[in-house]
Amino acid sequence: MEPHAKLYLLSDEDEGLFGDGKWRLLMAVREHGSIQEAARELGRGYRKAWGDIKSAEEAFGRAIVRKTRGGSSGGATELTEFGVQLLDAWEKFRSEVSSCMNEAFEEYLKPIIGGIDDER
Repeated sequence: MEPHAKLYLLSDEDEGLFGDGKWRLLMAVREHGSIQEAARELGRGYRKAWGDIKSAEEAFGRAIVRKTRGGSSGGATELTEFGVQLLDAWEKFRSEVSSCMNEAFEEYLKPIIGGIDDER
């Protein structure tokens, strides 16, 4: 047994703005240089992936990706400076929250639920 949490940012109107799903998508975009390849890797449709990126950009009021059109060498998508900063900050945020959550679990819950299987 171990703790898990879904992390995401909500707007004042309780709309999901950014979370682990969009973070994973942007990580895949950074790795592949393509929204289409990132979507394929994550088992999402291109339209959904592009919509998720656009909604995050609207929420933050800043561009997260920069696309270049195709041609003989094909198109590409790269993260803007803000996009890179966002990914790096989210990764640090996730890590710190996870660390705090695991410490709290060890201190408060594990002592009382750790032996549940032994009692069955």
